[in-house]
Amino acid sequence: MSRDSTHANKIALLATGDEISHGDILNTNSQEIAHRLFQQGMHVGNHMVTSDAIAEIEQAITFLLTSHNALIITGGLGPTSDDLTRYALGKAVDRPLIFNEPVWSDIVLRLKRFGYDTPPLSNRQQALFPEGAIIIPNPNGTAAGCMVEYKNKLIVMLPGPPFECLPMFEQVTIPTLKKAGFSEIEYHKNWFLFGVSEGEIAEKLDALAKPYRCTTGYRLFYPYIEFKIHTNSKQDYEQLVPQIETLIRPCIFEDGQKTASEILRASLKKIDFTLKMCDLATGGLLESTIKTPHTYPHLDFISDKNEKCMVTINGLNEFWNGSEATQTTLTLSFHDPAKESISSVIPLRGHRVKQYAVEFICWKLCELLSSLRPATCSRNPETHAEVIPKKNEI
Repeated sequence: MSRDSTHANKIALLATGDEISHGDILNTNSQEIAHRLFQQGMHVGNHMVTSDAIAEIEQAITFLLTSHNALIITGGLGPTSDDLTRYALGKAVDRPLIFNEPVWSDIVLRLKRFGYDTPPLSNRQQALFPEGAIIIPNPNGTAAGCMVEYKNKLIVMLPGPPFECLPMFEQVTIPTLKKAGFSEIEYHKNWFLFGVSEGEIAEKLDALAKPYRCTTGYRLFYPYIEFKIHTNSKQDYEQLVPQIETLIRPCIFEDGQKTASEILRASLKKIDFTLKMCDLATGGLLESTIKTPHTYPHLDFISDKNEKCMVTINGLNEFWNGSEATQTTLTLSFHDPAKESISSVIPLRGHRVKQYAVEFICWKLCELLSSLRPATCSRNPETHAEVIPKKNEI
């Protein structure tokens, strides 16, 4: 499938705010919204960022609507003097802003719960919406959003804080876009590849996909490369996917849909013993990656290398010594004398070596847990003995 082709039913994203355009914060809303839209089979087009200036926001809206059938705007719906998105939208669609009494009542009630007997007058602007707009309630804040249809195109306006914006997007915007027919990509799949270079694997995968009407894509998610395909051809999808999975089998964990650390965290919740480890390599990154409220009861990290534990992790000496080397060694030693130590040379790419090491360790810990409890997370759990330990500490 040629990347020169265009899609008529594209969705544009516009993020407003000086804090984004000045680089104070990252535009995580657009990233997350785009990702979720694509997962729902929708075509995402241009992303734009503007400052908190009415003229800039209005120009961006007008520009994006010339080549997109929907536009999602985030930010600038608060009560302060720099929250001007609603005014820019009103100008762009040439509609007056109408004061919405039900929205104002909700704002008053919320502010009273926070101790404001007399809500600030500045909050009244949060009840202004373009004439004919459909209100999107905000269960987590005072900034309600809205949807406006303009020249047969859909415009969605959402607040900036992610904990407010994303639930409103998920609960209202996605169903609305689906109903409007924006879900067009019928077949898509992605895999997380580990331990391969982007250029090397891309050359092989693109050659494999070339005869098929499928679009390929890549994303560096160190130490992984996310490989994606999408198509509307069921026949091409069903023929290509098995070939891809045969080629990438050595580079993925399980079915390739999750990282090794994700799989390990899920497996740790199921064990009925405490996994005691001594990590002398990653500087605490392994512990912070896999320890959560759900896995906490099943993990015990110790700092004394002489204390008895199930796994001892050593290595990354070249990194910690500030060496100019391009490789370093990582070793996992086991208390069980029947298990041989695992030693591997891994690429040294500055601080990123710790991320690589953590995912490598998680992969090997998955295999370890699978040898103790089949059906956890090894690639081939059927090769391990069926030994299920009792509730204890190892």
